[in-house]
Amino acid sequence: MSEEAIQDTGSQEAVAAEAAPVSFLESLPEELRNEPSLRTFTDPSALAKSYVNAQRMIGADKVAIPGKSATFDEWREVYTKLGAPTEAGAYEFSKSDVAIADETVSALREAAYSAGLSNAQAEQMMGFVRNTVQGMQGAYDEMAEKSRYEGEQELRQEYGQAFEQKLEMARLAATQLLGGTEIFDEITLSDGRMLGDHPAIVRMFSNLAAQIGEDNLEGAPTEMVMTPQEASRQIAEMTRRDGPYFDRMHPEHSNYVEEVLRLREYV
Repeated sequence: MSEEAIQDTGSQEAVAAEAAPVSFLESLPEELRNEPSLRTFTDPSALAKSYVNAQRMIGADKVAIPGKSATFDEWREVYTKLGAPTEAGAYEFSKSDVAIADETVSALREAAYSAGLSNAQAEQMMGFVRNTVQGMQGAYDEMAEKSRYEGEQELRQEYGQAFEQKLEMARLAATQLLGGTEIFDEITLSDGRMLGDHPAIVRMFSNLAAQIGEDNLEGAPTEMVMTPQEASRQIAEMTRRDGPYFDRMHPEHSNYVEEVLRLREYV
């Protein structure tokens, strides 16, 4: 190839190189070309817009954190900027089926205000309190029901078929002596059950009913049902070795046998 042809080719390549556009990344200094955060930008205007938006975000709603010697009022200003109410009574809580004492709610508001909590944060704390109270109430109710059931089974074991009648006699005695039984449904014991559900109370008024006597208790049944203990005592008396029960020749033998069989049903 002639020298003139070579020169002509070189000049054409130079013109082509000058005409080819340079990409945005290639126009940057070499140390920035491989920066991952810049690869999404295709021109300077896109980068400029992103920068302006970032500056606006940085300057929006700035909150200066007080130093170690900051006063309570300085921190209060920070809490207010972060969404805390300006007074404890301004906290609002959502409605719930879980009953919380007014004193507890007021105390929670004061604590939330002192801690600088926002209303949303205080609501979370109230939710924790409600869940705790609900769990404790559930456990308390379960304990009360367990205690009531065990007390009832104890009396059923003791009174047998006379259980319902003994309860009624105890109620009649309490009505006559105290003027009513409301007190038994108003006093709650430490285990959660009502005073009237405790076996000792039922026994006490049942014994008082026996001392008063059925004839002196208004509404008392005319025929009393035996308890297992009472039936056992009568069985022991009727089955004495020297009695008709073991003497087949005794004219009362059959009656004694039948009565003992009847009494054993109560036992």
